[in-house]
Amino acid sequence: MLFNFSTWLPEVLTDKLYLSRDVIAGITIAMIIIPQSMAYASLASVPPVYGLYASLLPVAIAALFGSSRYLATGPVAMVCLLTSVAISSLTDGDTSLYVAYAVILALSVGLFQVLLSLSKAGKIFDKIPEHVLLGFTSAAALIIALSQFSKIFGLPKVSISSLLDYQNLLSLCQHINAQSLILSVSMLLLMYLLKYKYTKHMTLSNLSVFFAVVLSIMFVSTFSYTGPIVGQIPAGLPDIKLPNLDIFNGSLPMLLIHTVIITFVGFMEAIAIAKQLYIKKPPKDDKGVELYKDPTPIDTNQELLGQGLGNISSSISGSFPVSGSFSRSAVNEASGAYSGFASIVTMIIVSLTLLYATPLLFNLPKATLGIIVIFAVLPLIKIKEMKKLYNESENLGAIAWATFFSTLIFPIWSLELYEGVTTHIWTGIIFGFLIHIIFARDYQHTD
Repeated sequence: MLFNFSTWLPEVLTDKLYLSRDVIAGITIAMIIIPQSMAYASLASVPPVYGLYASLLPVAIAALFGSSRYLATGPVAMVCLLTSVAISSLTDGDTSLYVAYAVILALSVGLFQVLLSLSKAGKIFDKIPEHVLLGFTSAAALIIALSQFSKIFGLPKVSISSLLDYQNLLSLCQHINAQSLILSVSMLLLMYLLKYKYTKHMTLSNLSVFFAVVLSIMFVSTFSYTGPIVGQIPAGLPDIKLPNLDIFNGSLPMLLIHTVIITFVGFMEAIAIAKQLYIKKPPKDDKGVELYKDPTPIDTNQELLGQGLGNISSSISGSFPVSGSFSRSAVNEASGAYSGFASIVTMIIVSLTLLYATPLLFNLPKATLGIIVIFAVLPLIKIKEMKKLYNESENLGAIAWATFFSTLIFPIWSLELYEGVTTHIWTGIIFGFLIHIIFARDYQHTD
């Protein structure tokens, strides 16, 4: 169904109960996505304001045309890392082109996803080996966490290879900002306690990131903070226009490679959480009565359409590729959302923030953005799961570990495969797929 929102929008607009549920959930997600999107934008190597742009149209468009009522689309850590790798590779490190290339990449990802949807190719995602994705996402999450250490220590951005240089590492240690480090650890502890210890208070638990941001800004505004801050964020909504394709002079084969990888990795996260929330049993109150839940069947091709149109809308609003967020989707469902209208409410709140509230974010410490990213990706580093997989099946486990280590090593080696194409984390997942293909019979035999 092209206009999937017709299955729930009339009900929401005519029922006060459904509307109130979506408004509450939408406001809750907005309080999470505003700081998260700014943090993820930095991970994507673009200014924080572009994270807010990616939290506008894509959030609503993907909800309107996707099949899941709970999937919360927007900036996500894994896609942002892959975007950073892609634009730095395609531009040969020319930072002045990063935003323009990220916009073009969002368009290419969106068009590819729509093409897959229209050709009914959704079943492809059911055949992607989960053990390869397990190894890749665990390694990529580790790389993401390590990449944020410079923010935590109040240092300039450094590459992984630079950290392996002993002399360079010693030099960096001498310039560590103690206030940034203390603030980062304090906010990490705060988010951990709210998220995992005070679980009886769902609102506090879900808004742990929001409270960390508020307290950080209050700290910087009150005391003499010497660490880096976000600074001026342009106010106003983004211009809606088609990207300038004439500016692209990078490698077209590399653009296609990055497009395919971002599409598959991003969508696998989105469809996984959509399916989990569909089959999840609703929570119960103190009397054992089930709370609200209105599941809608998940259609992979419909979800591809929603995600594709979401990425296209991100491109025309001047931002980078997006995907369904695992954590925000879970919070959306837990907050009692009835439909995708909650995402429309989120878009409205983010719009109001861009129009009127950007000065409030001036004193937001970059250290807090860094620790928000780390807090989000740590659960994705699934070492125990890979060990368990290896104990259950040595073949599958070995592939997961091989993918894990290759994803870590290839960025350090940075081998030139052919002119203009060097290895990076994307090489790790391709390496894992190749091993999977070579030993396919062994997997079938093991299964």
